[in-house]
Amino acid sequence: MTRYFLDTGPLLGVTFLHDLWRDESEQLFATDNTLYTSDAVLYEYCNYDGSNDLETADIDLESEDGRFGQILSKVRLAQRSLDIKLRSYDDDELDLKTLVDEFIEETGLDEEIEPEELLDKRIKPNVGEYLANKIGRRDVTKEVAREVMDDLCDEIETAARETQEMIDQRVKRAPQREDDWSNKKRRLHFVDDRIDKEILCDAANMYEMNRIRRVVTTDNNHMYSNRERINTILGLVIVFIKDEFSETTLPSSSETE
Repeated sequence: MTRYFLDTGPLLGVTFLHDLWRDESEQLFATDNTLYTSDAVLYEYCNYDGSNDLETADIDLESEDGRFGQILSKVRLAQRSLDIKLRSYDDDELDLKTLVDEFIEETGLDEEIEPEELLDKRIKPNVGEYLANKIGRRDVTKEVAREVMDDLCDEIETAARETQEMIDQRVKRAPQREDDWSNKKRRLHFVDDRIDKEILCDAANMYEMNRIRRVVTTDNNHMYSNRERINTILGLVIVFIKDEFSETTLPSSSETE
């Protein structure tokens, strides 16, 4: 059994059906490995409200701020837009592919994720499978389309909240750091994001306590691309989630978390 420290990406991946790293995140959580994370990760995941600081924020897994809240907000907006937009279609213009494409467009995923091949290979199949099961043997009429798209958005929101509860039970919280880590943070100057530095130091603190060494991330920019430098400074092994939990060969992506 391996012990892993989780960055924000795997938490988002297991939370949202339409996340780029959904499949790998589900595989990770389905193992019997021991999983850890820290307050800095949870702050980014669901507690940052745009004005609160990590040092003073109340950290819990019931809040709906942070990346969690941003994604849910997009789904809610898409839900309203899709209901209006689908009314303008004729029945013979609608099919499963059209519904999937409309969901991708209204949630903004087509602008967030490159190359497009990633959408086709990773997100559209999960969305399409859910919609196909809801449609069943029915023809895709305007009424059916509006119904199943509404169900999809409701399911994403409900499942996200249920997953928060699961994460609270499944993932252990790292202890607070007690020593002065300012020197290590200065040496991590090449990591641009301040919260990423805090996350790395939380993981390194656990490494020094001999609890973990491997950090699972979906961050191909700040963390994984600097994995050798991070290893030299902190001793951590930065693992990209698809390399550890997927055998699928993927196109390159600029997408992070």
